[in-house]
Amino acid sequence: MQRPLIRVAVSASAALAAVLAASMTPVAGATPRVGATFEALDPAVTSAVHTVALVTGDTVVVTDHGGSRLVAFKPGPGDPSGGAAITQFGRNITVVPDEARGLLDTGALDSRLFDVSSLIDQGYDDGTALPVIVQGSGGAGSVPSVPGATRIRTLPSMRALAARVTGHQSHAFWTGLRDRKGGATASRLAGGVRKVWLDARVKAADDVSNAQIGAPQAWAAGYDGTGVDVAVLDTGIDATHPDLAGKVVDAQNFSTSADTVDRFGHGTHVASIIAGSGAASGGKYKGVAPGARLLVGKVLGDDGSGTEDSVIAGMQWAAGKARVISMSLGSSQPSDGTDPISAAVDSLTASTGSLFVIAAGNTGPDPITIGSPGAAASALTVAAVDRNDAVASFSSRGPLLGLGATLKPDIAAPGVDIVAARAAGTSMGTPLDADYTSASGTSMATPHVSAAAAILAEEHPAWGAADIKGALMSSAKVLQAGALADGAGRVDLVSALKDTVWGTDAYFGDWTSGQTGDAITRTITFHNTATTTVTLHLGRSLTVDGGPADDAALTLADSTLTLPAGGDATESVTLDPAQATTPGTYTGTVTATADDGTAAHATVAFTRDQPDFHITLKGLMHDGTPAGPASSVVLYDLRSNNPPRQLRFGADGTASATVKPGRYAVLGTMGNSGSQVTFAFPDVTVTDHDVTLTADGRQGQPLVAGPPQRTDPGAVAVSVSRRSAEQAVGVATTVITSTWYAQYVIPSDKPSDGVLNETVHWSLEAPAITASARLPRGQVDLGAVAVSYSGRFDGTRRLDVADVGLGTAAELAGRDLTGKLALVRLGTESVYTLLPRIAAAGPAAIMLVNSSDSPPAAGVQLAVPAFGVGRSVGEQIAASASERRTTVAVSSHTHPPYSYELLMARQGQLPADQRYAPAPSELATLDTATYTSATDPATTAWAQYAWLGVSTLTGGGTGMFHFSSPGTTEKVYVTAKDARWSGTVAPANAASQFSLPLQTYAAGRTAHLSWFEPVLHPATPSTSGSGLLQRTGDTMDVVIPVWADGSARSFQSLPGAGDTSAFRMYVNGSLAGSLTAPFFEVKNLPAARSTYRFELDQQQTGAWRSVSTEAHTAWTFSSAHQDGDTAANLPLLFADYDLKGISLQSTVKPGSHPLALAFREAGGAANVSAASVSVSYDHGVTWQHLPSRYSGSSLSTVLVVPHGAPSVSLRVHAADTGDSALDQTILDAVRVG
Repeated sequence: MQRPLIRVAVSASAALAAVLAASMTPVAGATPRVGATFEALDPAVTSAVHTVALVTGDTVVVTDHGGSRLVAFKPGPGDPSGGAAITQFGRNITVVPDEARGLLDTGALDSRLFDVSSLIDQGYDDGTALPVIVQGSGGAGSVPSVPGATRIRTLPSMRALAARVTGHQSHAFWTGLRDRKGGATASRLAGGVRKVWLDARVKAADDVSNAQIGAPQAWAAGYDGTGVDVAVLDTGIDATHPDLAGKVVDAQNFSTSADTVDRFGHGTHVASIIAGSGAASGGKYKGVAPGARLLVGKVLGDDGSGTEDSVIAGMQWAAGKARVISMSLGSSQPSDGTDPISAAVDSLTASTGSLFVIAAGNTGPDPITIGSPGAAASALTVAAVDRNDAVASFSSRGPLLGLGATLKPDIAAPGVDIVAARAAGTSMGTPLDADYTSASGTSMATPHVSAAAAILAEEHPAWGAADIKGALMSSAKVLQAGALADGAGRVDLVSALKDTVWGTDAYFGDWTSGQTGDAITRTITFHNTATTTVTLHLGRSLTVDGGPADDAALTLADSTLTLPAGGDATESVTLDPAQATTPGTYTGTVTATADDGTAAHATVAFTRDQPDFHITLKGLMHDGTPAGPASSVVLYDLRSNNPPRQLRFGADGTASATVKPGRYAVLGTMGNSGSQVTFAFPDVTVTDHDVTLTADGRQGQPLVAGPPQRTDPGAVAVSVSRRSAEQAVGVATTVITSTWYAQYVIPSDKPSDGVLNETVHWSLEAPAITASARLPRGQVDLGAVAVSYSGRFDGTRRLDVADVGLGTAAELAGRDLTGKLALVRLGTESVYTLLPRIAAAGPAAIMLVNSSDSPPAAGVQLAVPAFGVGRSVGEQIAASASERRTTVAVSSHTHPPYSYELLMARQGQLPADQRYAPAPSELATLDTATYTSATDPATTAWAQYAWLGVSTLTGGGTGMFHFSSPGTTEKVYVTAKDARWSGTVAPANAASQFSLPLQTYAAGRTAHLSWFEPVLHPATPSTSGSGLLQRTGDTMDVVIPVWADGSARSFQSLPGAGDTSAFRMYVNGSLAGSLTAPFFEVKNLPAARSTYRFELDQQQTGAWRSVSTEAHTAWTFSSAHQDGDTAANLPLLFADYDLKGISLQSTVKPGSHPLALAFREAGGAANVSAASVSVSYDHGVTWQHLPSRYSGSSLSTVLVVPHGAPSVSLRVHAADTGDSALDQTILDAVRVG
């Protein structure tokens, strides 16, 4: 078994309690006879296990265990360090591999690529592929060529391509991009690539309104958008709807769905707000611009979501074809306007003159919530108001991320309870009838503005995007919420059509309290579209956070301004910071009114913040050298629930951050090439001056573990967490590294309130290789440490030493190393070229002698065993071999006989004592057996296991993955005191994972655990007595893992890739609904006691498993309304299987084998009134009833397996003394061999 230098690590923190769930929908064509409704729960929130493939080739596995979220990092095959920094803040998780840090800091990599929680939310959690947008560094029109990625489409507007990076391609993709010389400090990508973005998902941004914006007056004036093409980029369109008949002049599909038909309902609704005829309502629900023509680009799929590349492709198609492009879609994450879609909006606007009208988003009312692409500077970004012109609470607010009081959104429009066309067969919004539905969102506000833009485009055929945008904003009705909520105001078509003057806006930036300085002047340009000269009378008003402000802070250079016919004029607007002393967001209006009633206004904005100060952190390592870039340090505001900020050390070991007065924590781990130092400043108070902190690693105490038996260097994960008393969530930062690197912890102060915790997890295994030799002075243990990923064998081999010096080609020439132990010294050459050359010479094993007295840390893929030793002992062997025949006894194993998972937790501070050396009596022993049933052993040559530890003291913890061999046993020693342990295992080349629930293990005791032990069957975990099957009132929550092992201690939550699963629910004999797996919530069940039947059919086709290839299960029970808020367990009946004589290869030999069944319900053991079991030895073609005895909750029988039978299949029936019954058939439960 080939071993890694560093195994993977896991971080755990308190998080949302997980409930397994899947989407359940009524069966198509079936009309349930009960009024039950099935709620489609979001798998991103409710699934138990999420596997995220990072762009670096590494993998992150997030497992929800009740109140804990466990985050596992698996290094990719090309990751030289195997390390990563994990930051957890509530539900938010980021994981940054060591070698990506420098590229992330310089912006070469999109930070969203490492936002694991967001990747899960977007559905990128099946571990199979990650979509990316790769931008080239060449000139205009150049598109990069990237190996290791499947090209989806080119995006010439941004010199980029959209691609998918699958698991098997990721190593080649990352290798082609990274600068190997730079490592963690690399600042640019290779291969002609400028930047890599995540190809993020975007979603649809979810009668009276026409009059509200003045549409009837526009129609009366003869303007209804006739002759203007408006592109709608959305979920497609129902072109058969009466309101849209003849409206669509072109349609293209850019989504992953089959065609442009709208099966979600969003695109049809939006399109009809723009150009619907109102035919199905007698004109009542007519669109704002019913004369406009529609171009439909389907960029969102039938589920209402899509990817950035599909949106950009649709934009490229629509730009230049349509005067106006309407996009009621966007991301849920705030943007600074530099994301791929926003960049494409600006580029396409400049090159084509099309106006992009884009939804602000529905993540308000908090500030800084406008996402992509509404953040684009040239977009006309739309907020939503209700029928009373009050800004909707859901409408996203400005300013833009990181850009102070940047003026977004731009304008507002009605977006609450908007009635428009309903696509056939859809249920989006609140349907009124077959033709119309009501919906709310900036999605509904956006088409109002798009239609208004079309009407202006009709009135002014020569106008470009800037003209239309400026005219709509300048003529909008000014509201009271402020520019960062409603922009320039609510769109007003009457004024837009009438007025011939429009003006630009002005942004004054950010100021801090106490900052005065010189006054700032900005320029507003007013444009006159009339054929006569216009004189404007100017005025201004100012508010702060929606309330009155001193107008004296804002002055105008002139009281009047004359604009020539068809020309422009500028006005200087001056801000005096001394007159705007109140902290807050200032928004104001510069009004321009002519004697004939022509009017326009421009919006101004700036912010007055509290004063800024600096926190400077000086980092010193244990040897006094500066802290390096391989560090993970966070700055956390203890008076808010805002996410932490990352601090990055410069070359001088100094990091700095700008902060407001307040209370902060600074904590994390500093690193360089040889060691790491963990520290915490739990309370940093900033009042009226800068603060300098020094994390002096010279004061650090050694962090070491001392297991009872010898182990190889392994992995360690060090986590520090902090939360103040006034905070709802805390922050945890975890750094993963090898125990090769010296670890230190600087003792900290106690926090003034709240918690400061430290949790450390060591994962250590029995030595993979040991070596000894008899020298003249006696038997010598060489202190060997295996080279990771090198070959292994089982047993001991005595090998003669052959000294090959530095292993150069000249030194190897003519040497016969067959059957020898090649002794090679580590010089300046890389082990990645040295060791393969030695291995090619044919030795039986390789001894790598270090230049220092400690064994070298190395990981190289080799077929032969290799190990390292220190210089002193290596030279003793070399000296002996130069004088006489010297033999070294090399012992190895392909699977470790034992390992240690040690968890140390400290509360209240980082103490001086950082040593953990438990006695054997303090540990629990997990006697584990891993079964395999792969018909081809190559398909499961290895598996990755994680033992996940959570401290009951700190509520957090860490854990480790390690490699193991299926079909083996191992003793795992775990910390018992104040610890709970879970496990998960993923066989190689399998998309399935089995998990164990969190549980405690007693010190000095042995627990017997197994993975994949037959008979595999669907069941709730036997260790979880309740919470998975419950009824409250007339609502059921049902969670049944699709597979569990024979004892139901470990389980697989959801079907794996290639598996098929079908679940059906019946109520009183009538089919109520179906789904792929039994994870759902069902409401509005009959209150009266009714009979329920759950049916689950499964097939398993993975090459890694040849047992339980098919299962059919039916659970029958009765249930009635449950009074009050107390949940009642559903009385489903389960059977657990104990078949004697099963080998680790999941086989039984011909002959007699006792079989015991244990029956249970959610509340514990079941009281069985009837039970029987049948067996088949021909894959279920024929069945034999087995004589059996049952009593209470158990059944016992004996199988007599005939010679020549390929497998054993089982069929079980049981009924309890109530109304519950179980019928379960497992085909190929075990193989015979």
